[in-house]
Amino acid sequence: MPKFRYEVKKGPEEKIDGVLEAETQRAAVARLRDMGYFPLTVEEVEEEQSTPRALVKRVLQRIRLKDRNIFFRQLANLTEAGMMLTRALRTIATQAENPQLAAVVDQIRESVQQGSTLADALAQHEKLFPPLYINLVRAGETGGMLDEVLWRIVAFGEQEEELRGKAISALIYPIFLSIVSSISVFILVSFVFPKFIGIFKEFNAELPLPTVIVMAICEFMGNWWWAVLLGVGVAVWAAIRYFRSESGRRQWDTFILRVPVVRGLVQKYEMAKFARTLGTLLDNGVPILTTLQITADTMSNYVIREEVRQLHGGVTAGNAMSETLRQCPHFPPVVVGMFAVGEESGRIGAVTNRIADAYDLEVERAVKAVTALFEPLLIVIMGVIIGFLVIAMLLPMLTLSSAISA
Repeated sequence: MPKFRYEVKKGPEEKIDGVLEAETQRAAVARLRDMGYFPLTVEEVEEEQSTPRALVKRVLQRIRLKDRNIFFRQLANLTEAGMMLTRALRTIATQAENPQLAAVVDQIRESVQQGSTLADALAQHEKLFPPLYINLVRAGETGGMLDEVLWRIVAFGEQEEELRGKAISALIYPIFLSIVSSISVFILVSFVFPKFIGIFKEFNAELPLPTVIVMAICEFMGNWWWAVLLGVGVAVWAAIRYFRSESGRRQWDTFILRVPVVRGLVQKYEMAKFARTLGTLLDNGVPILTTLQITADTMSNYVIREEVRQLHGGVTAGNAMSETLRQCPHFPPVVVGMFAVGEESGRIGAVTNRIADAYDLEVERAVKAVTALFEPLLIVIMGVIIGFLVIAMLLPMLTLSSAISA
């Protein structure tokens, strides 16, 4: 479908631009007007621009987890109030602040208006709506409880957003400290300390070993700092390519689960996500095999994802879930025991939700513990590095001042 780049007015002064898909230019203009915008320019583009400005614009206007949660909350409120689905979608598209989200919601409305179910319309945008949400909506439409399902999706999405936000906020300071310290060391070694080296060479004095080491580093960085930056850029690019490949992701996730402190955090996070997804799907009537398949796809760690797929295979073969979980090394015994109790009582959904609540708290505590351990360790490491550099520069100054006074 052709893409059209548009510039519209939302208010008396506010202008918004973006890209949407439509069959014709007239259809694009009509869609923008239906969304409550006043089109200024609508031009067809052959393909998405890859300029830095376009890249920054796409990043700023991307549909975030928060935007998706707001969409489902508004949809749940409107449908619960008795509003028709197509009208509710039109209202959300009109009020959406993110133009990309507004365009997607309007496309969903058109699909529903043409006879598609809401689940099928959401499935056309699989990059935005994961299989978990699509299957929940499909189950809600089939069972006639769409309102209830939408509220469960809202609760699930907001819990995920809260957990992710806590993790990100805990890591902001260490990351900021690492970046600032690295830049400081780079500037000292590349531009500040080389000026002292010329002074030391003029006196032809015997220099201490730390100073000789720093002088060699400074001389190299003074001449080849651009090559170092280029090498770092290439290394980052290669690392991204490596982690995006299946083999690289598998090796990295396997390594992470062997790191003593990080292993516990990753396991608790994956257990919380596993239990929450499984319980939400089962409570809404999704078949167990479909539930396990979707749950496996939501796992972030490749190794644990394979264990969930192993669980799917065991249940397909007729084995109990708890029996198969005992063969999975990264599932704690308490989780296996809880599943055994849930199978005996026939309340697996309720049990998994309790497991998820418990591990949500464990993840929050683990993040705080890792951060509390990492921050002072990082400060000590950077302090030793900067202290070594400063001492290496001060030692010859003291030696030279003694020689001059003598």
